[in-house]
Amino acid sequence: MKTLRFVWIDDKRGKVEDYRPVIEAGVDGKRTSLELIEVNNDILGRLNDWCSANKSHPPDLIIIDHIFTMALPFGLKGSSVAHLLRSELPRVPMVCVTAMFNKPHSFDQEDISEYTALFRYQHLNDGLEDLAAIARDFPKLHPTTAKTREHFISALKPPARDREDLNQVLPEEFKSEQHTTTEHRVARWIFTVFLRRPGFLYDRLYTATLLGLTVDGFSKVEDKFDKAKYKGVFATKSEPKWWSSAVRKLLYELAGEDSPDLPQYAGRSLPGLTPADFSVCYVSKKSEPPPDAIVSTDSTSAAKLRVVRRQYSDRNPSDVGVTPGFETRLILKRTGK
Repeated sequence: MKTLRFVWIDDKRGKVEDYRPVIEAGVDGKRTSLELIEVNNDILGRLNDWCSANKSHPPDLIIIDHIFTMALPFGLKGSSVAHLLRSELPRVPMVCVTAMFNKPHSFDQEDISEYTALFRYQHLNDGLEDLAAIARDFPKLHPTTAKTREHFISALKPPARDREDLNQVLPEEFKSEQHTTTEHRVARWIFTVFLRRPGFLYDRLYTATLLGLTVDGFSKVEDKFDKAKYKGVFATKSEPKWWSSAVRKLLYELAGEDSPDLPQYAGRSLPGLTPADFSVCYVSKKSEPPPDAIVSTDSTSAAKLRVVRRQYSDRNPSDVGVTPGFETRLILKRTGK
């Protein structure tokens, strides 16, 4: 069993050592080694020497702090380090672990683009499986043929019916020509857009709502939808996803020819369910008609998700530039009652 090798670049040794035990314990019994490269005024020279020594056996993942508290040459920050390292180690994913996650002024778009993903330092325990998934699956994004675009789509393991739609929505920049940054950019798109926005994939709450059920109700029939579960790159056990098209297909196979047309009613007709398993609208407090939308309670980062009838929803004003193939994020309509 391979031991994953992580390297963490930071100017605070104590911060790294705090997380060393849980990182090295690994995920699902797969242990991880952790090496610290401590930032100081000679960091550029040390990174150059380190890259030379590690090109033939690079780590599986590089973790980088974004803001270094000490004054460094050229105002060096984490994204600058990631940019430099990527030219030397193009096959290694790089993520940012920062305490500045909720301070947008600390990042600009160029900063963010240097990382596959951003993680909150304060809640890193919740992201350990994601770190392992990125380290495990990033090599799968390396194209082995000239058909780069098709390779990326295949790495998602989509149902046949979704392949052409994915080809249409995969950003135009991921074409056949390869660049040393291509794998990093497509990894970021998969992790931050494809896996996070409802559309092709649904999380547990979205899938349950599609079936007209509560999350607990869905757990009673979840095993029947295993064939619809997402098993592509960066999939995790703690945050499973399901292909929405495959859920619908399986639903009507399970419910039979005489099942209701609406998926919420068809889902409620599956064996073993009772009215206690039916989803309830957050506004009307009723299960009939079934809620068919998921909304944020407000536009803040602390907003909660609620299940409602679509009539009680509005487009979330903070959700701009929606990509075709993905669903618009909704917010609770304040005048809906």
